[in-house]
Amino acid sequence: MDFKASIDEHADTYSIVVVHGEVDLHTAPKVQYAIERGSEGVKTVVVDMAGVAFMDSTALSTLMRAKETLDKDGTSLRLTAPSEAVQRIFDITGFGDYFEIYSSREDAVPQ
Repeated sequence: MDFKASIDEHADTYSIVVVHGEVDLHTAPKVQYAIERGSEGVKTVVVDMAGVAFMDSTALSTLMRAKETLDKDGTSLRLTAPSEAVQRIFDITGFGDYFEIYSSREDAVPQ
């Protein structure tokens, strides 16, 4: 499966980063970079995780660091539509409560 992390939408107050494929030691830095770029000038970064086929502890750590960094800047990180693989990691580790998780992009985008 091909990996991709890109900014799908960038509005005045939010941006949407879409992640597709496997997020691991080799691809997690690309996710971090996309989140950093997406956070420029906005108050909310939404990460669409519906297309994530696999996620390891490196990916989880990357998301945690991104959240902490954004929190310091007053920007929120919202995860949306986690795939079954992502949800399983959150359930096993208990980090589902650490992140703001929404069922859809529409729910995650600030009004």
